[in-house]
Amino acid sequence: MYCVFGIPKVKVEYDISNYLPSDTDTAQALKIMDAEFAEYGTATVLVKNIDRDRATAIAAQIQNVNGVINFAFDANSPANYKDGNALFGMYFSGGSDDASSVAAYNEVVRILNDSGCEYVVPTPLVNNYAQTLASEMIVIIAIAAAVILCVLLFTSKSFAEVLAFPVIFVVAAILNMGTNYWLGTISFVSNTVCIILQLALAIDYAIILCHRFTEEKDRLPDDARRAMANALTKAIPEISSSSLTTVSGLVALMFMQLGLGFDLGMVLAKSIMCSLLTVFLLMPSMLLLLSKPMDKTRHRNLVPRVAFLGGGVVKIRYALIAVFFALFGVGAWLSQTVTYCYSQNSIDTSRPTSIMTAQAETEKLFGASNAFVVLVPNTTAPNVQREIIAAVSAERLVTSSLGWAGIALPSRAEAGKAYYLTDEINFKELDDVTGIGEGTAALVFSLYAFSRGDSPADLTEYRVVASDLFDYIFGNDFIMNAAGAELAQYKQTLEFGKSQLRGARHDRLVFNINSPVEGAQTFELIERLIPEVKRICPQAIFAGESMSAYDLNSSFSHDNILISLLTVAFIYLILAFTFKSWGIPLVLVLVIQGAIFMNFSLPVLMGNNVFFFTYLIVSAIQMGATIDYAILLTNRYRQAKERMPRGEAVKYAISAAFPTVMTSGSIMTVAAFLVGFLTSDPLISSMGMTLATGTLISIVCVLTALPALLYALDPLLEKTVLKRKRKAKDIVMPNPSLPPQV
Repeated sequence: MYCVFGIPKVKVEYDISNYLPSDTDTAQALKIMDAEFAEYGTATVLVKNIDRDRATAIAAQIQNVNGVINFAFDANSPANYKDGNALFGMYFSGGSDDASSVAAYNEVVRILNDSGCEYVVPTPLVNNYAQTLASEMIVIIAIAAAVILCVLLFTSKSFAEVLAFPVIFVVAAILNMGTNYWLGTISFVSNTVCIILQLALAIDYAIILCHRFTEEKDRLPDDARRAMANALTKAIPEISSSSLTTVSGLVALMFMQLGLGFDLGMVLAKSIMCSLLTVFLLMPSMLLLLSKPMDKTRHRNLVPRVAFLGGGVVKIRYALIAVFFALFGVGAWLSQTVTYCYSQNSIDTSRPTSIMTAQAETEKLFGASNAFVVLVPNTTAPNVQREIIAAVSAERLVTSSLGWAGIALPSRAEAGKAYYLTDEINFKELDDVTGIGEGTAALVFSLYAFSRGDSPADLTEYRVVASDLFDYIFGNDFIMNAAGAELAQYKQTLEFGKSQLRGARHDRLVFNINSPVEGAQTFELIERLIPEVKRICPQAIFAGESMSAYDLNSSFSHDNILISLLTVAFIYLILAFTFKSWGIPLVLVLVIQGAIFMNFSLPVLMGNNVFFFTYLIVSAIQMGATIDYAILLTNRYRQAKERMPRGEAVKYAISAAFPTVMTSGSIMTVAAFLVGFLTSDPLISSMGMTLATGTLISIVCVLTALPALLYALDPLLEKTVLKRKRKAKDIVMPNPSLPPQV
């Protein structure tokens, strides 16, 4: 019950950039901006096939909506109107979740609907992503449960035994989901895919115990309790060894610089432990309760016999080995040429979301709108800030710039002349900027001087910082009433700009880059800007979606090497201990690593990119989970060759391992494929599809290349085994009268 009530309390994080290492610019900038700057809700709307006059009329309606601020539309500007298409960008008075912002956004949508225009929303105010993902996962879990139930029925030995599996899985899933509350906040990736991956990764533990129990009951038909005790004695070491390889791959993820790896590794590793607890502590009772129904519902083995496969492997073993190493080499080469992406919206997917489609359409018409931010201490001199603005704006890809020190107030009297907000002005220059009249401007300066305790001898020589003067004016009702509309028009604009550009300790400089969020061109621009801006202001901090992608790219190469080495090292040590050999683990790791190389060569052949985290998580799971199939087959081979020739042992091993490999493998493949095919999130979809293909490739390699290698290398591998004196009672002889052990 504790876990049931804990599930709703789990907090979910949807922004991957929040998992960046704390020493990166992006991580530091996010903390600063969350603490110091007001965040307003924003939305962008692309209206298609509309003339200038109609676009201007609709823009005027939107501008008058209560709650819409900082909205401007110029039908003569190519940034707002182009080729019969209008682009509206707007800010709302509150945050994206604020009721006033939602009401204003809904009113904007109503205006667009009433106009009868065709429009798309590349950047909506409220993204119903979480609700959409949750509803999709309910469908995925329901379909996966139905398919998996069919697989279990097909591979079962009695119909009644299948009743135990849903109970065991539901309890394990609730335990894991409820204890996620202990972690405080988990990522949306962990929250979404964990329940499916937990089922796929841990279902074989329940299968092994159930089949062991069935085998022991065949030997002890009248003593179910003793049969269960014997089954646990045999299953616990096998399940523990299998789970260790899976957990080791997940633990390796926790060493990533990117915190998302620790998050997913922790949640999935915990899910394996929860599954083990339920299999070892709850499932024995379930199977004992179902013992008699299991006896009554026994049926013939529905899994096809695959003796032909073993015979074929023995006959063409050398050809299989040659093909495997050829594919290994090609896969290793191609997988090194994979194009990685670091933004979710950049993932190549066959099912782009409506937002992704709208963004692509907008970029095609108006170019990329990519915000790039530089934070500087607010003690930085205005001329230094303007130097940064000038240096960044000089880049060809930078289309606009905005900074508090760079906001100019144009002169009304002299064309081309302007006063910056951070400049000192006198009362005549205030009149020049606002047109309130010299008399009113002089009164304003006199009142300001009095409020400061100043007594200027000559008011003409009295100068104050323009932004400070406007703050005083906007807070004085008498002056605002006296000045009239001339000053009122400045109030909202300057207050909005100040909340966006001035923080308690930092100023924010915002630039727009006409370049994709990531890619060689964008990363080269960042690499040019960092040393240049740091030269001007060493304390400058960079932020923005492109900077986040750049930081992820920088950490990926380190994480990729680290995770690969740790996964292989952990699994090799576990296998070396399991087989008491230093050579056999090399063969098993080689086969699964070859399957991983082949899997990640497919995106290259198809011309698709791979999200960087997909590569890290799938390669770790594929190595940690599917090597269990290799362990199972190798164990059966080594047992069988104690009493039969190597060729016959290979045939027996394939036949004995086939039911479990196909059951567990098909469940993982189906679950991953459903996630990949049915979810609209490109990151989770890519993970699912890649894991599904990786599992299939691993199954094929384990059932073909592995037994061929074991047969061909057997004399050499035996020399790597730690020998010990064995008594006759130590040798376990498979009973040919019983079904193959699984």
